[in-house]
Amino acid sequence: MNGGNGSDGTSPIAKSARAYSPGVTLQCVKTTRTSAQLTWTPVDSGTRYLVFSQEIYGVYFTRKNRFEFVGLQPGTTYNVFVLVEKRGPEWIAFTSFETQG
Repeated sequence: MNGGNGSDGTSPIAKSARAYSPGVTLQCVKTTRTSAQLTWTPVDSGTRYLVFSQEIYGVYFTRKNRFEFVGLQPGTTYNVFVLVEKRGPEWIAFTSFETQG
């Protein structure tokens, strides 16, 4: 699945994406040529999220329900996962997006 490259850079996948569990859902992905901002439904205020992409080295932790990838390659598809820490594999949200070319 590829995200849209419309003028606002909002992925149509994020608009309709459902999490594998009702606990976390990706709400929005906005892309530019070299960055992407992800937003998802928060689980609760004390939760940590793990954010990672198959195409990017590293796993990132945040307590916020949003994350921004920077330094991305233009016109490239990225597969991104958001995991709710200490909840198990059913608390995973997934999306793909393509940076603007």
